[in-house]
Amino acid sequence: MSKKYIPLILFFLLFLGGLKFFDPLKQYLFYITKSIKTTYLDTISYFEDLINLHLNQKETIKKLLKENQNLKEHYLKYKAINDELESLKKECNITTKSSLNLQLIRAISYTTLGDFSSMWVDYSDFNQSKIYGLIKNGFAAGIVTQKDQKPIALLNSNFKCAYAVEIGQTRAPGIAIGKKDGTMVVKFIPMYKNIKIADEVVTSGMDNIFFYGIKVGRVVKIKTVGGYKNAVIMPYANLSNPRYFWIVKRVK
Repeated sequence: MSKKYIPLILFFLLFLGGLKFFDPLKQYLFYITKSIKTTYLDTISYFEDLINLHLNQKETIKKLLKENQNLKEHYLKYKAINDELESLKKECNITTKSSLNLQLIRAISYTTLGDFSSMWVDYSDFNQSKIYGLIKNGFAAGIVTQKDQKPIALLNSNFKCAYAVEIGQTRAPGIAIGKKDGTMVVKFIPMYKNIKIADEVVTSGMDNIFFYGIKVGRVVKIKTVGGYKNAVIMPYANLSNPRYFWIVKRVK
């Protein structure tokens, strides 16, 4: 080996050692790569929007008109229900106010190559002490927590993803936990609660991660473990293209 390559090899080895043991260097490299990825995603989104604007105007207008009609219908229903709720609260002298705060966030990249269950996300208002709920196309999709002081999305297929749910008409409580095979298991369901196959699972809102009623999936299997029931569920959320999510910033 030529001696002129020895300094280069030594520098490379020192660099790798610094990545492993020197946290400020790791943080610096993370922010550099994050900036590059964010700029790349912004550029791609800009050109996609430009192409859609000029090539798909007719279809886009039709789609937006239909969505606008649906939104008007949902708004009228929401207003009627909200007015009825406010009237009921007034009659019962209830002063508690609900405040739901959602924000659209973007995924930057998977945290580990080959692991599709966790992603770095771009969320500027991140609070390390909180756990946030993730929603995709109206369904519960996972949670956002912290890793190395940065926001990380743990999707429904991640075993560290967990949130409170209710099952079926009996509203049986439990904790939904992710599984690698794409299903979830709801644990700690009381034995006295009657649940059955095909029961729908929704968020309970009791963990301050999600608000009540976000659909999660349906029960496909029930078994008894210790003094509790466990229910395996098939989630509704399609996470094959996880570019954007709604994050639940505040529940109450």
